[in-house]
Amino acid sequence: MSAIRSIKVVVMGCIKSLGCILFYAIKQLAGALIKVVLCATALLICVVFFIYMTADSTNPQMVPLLTALVTTTNENRISYFQDQDWCESLLSEAGNYANSAVSTCGVGDETKPFDVQGTELFTKVRYAAKKAKLAPISISIRSEQGRVSFAQIDLPCFYCYAFYIYSPQEVYNPDKAEKALVTHMGGDWYYVTTSI
Repeated sequence: MSAIRSIKVVVMGCIKSLGCILFYAIKQLAGALIKVVLCATALLICVVFFIYMTADSTNPQMVPLLTALVTTTNENRISYFQDQDWCESLLSEAGNYANSAVSTCGVGDETKPFDVQGTELFTKVRYAAKKAKLAPISISIRSEQGRVSFAQIDLPCFYCYAFYIYSPQEVYNPDKAEKALVTHMGGDWYYVTTSI
């Protein structure tokens, strides 16, 4: 009996020791896994930030993409488009639409909720912007006799204002007080940045 009891005590001691070792190993693996996930996330954020900071917004290859975006907007008789997380709005011959009553959402006070036609127009411009590889805050267009005479595409920017200008009738020269940096991209397109 005492031999069986001794074996039982030894086996129980071994099981406890193995349990402690297994618990410690799992704890160490979980800690290492958390560190790997955090490092991978930080690395991914750095890569995305690097790509964003080194993207060349003034590349002449953007000109046809921007032209296609403005053409789509103008062909659908849209003079203003706004796409932000807090506001979607559209001013067109079909109506003045906004999904928010905030005064800075859309143009004027006479907005109405999006209907089928307004939603379709908004989707067309958003898709054209996506094809142009842009996420514009807003697009403003002036046209004369169906031809675009001026367009401005406002872009999101950290600590600055950035936008594309299409000015086919004259060379774009901003007000000197703006202290804007203007880059001619080709054709009638300009990339403009100003500090806040």
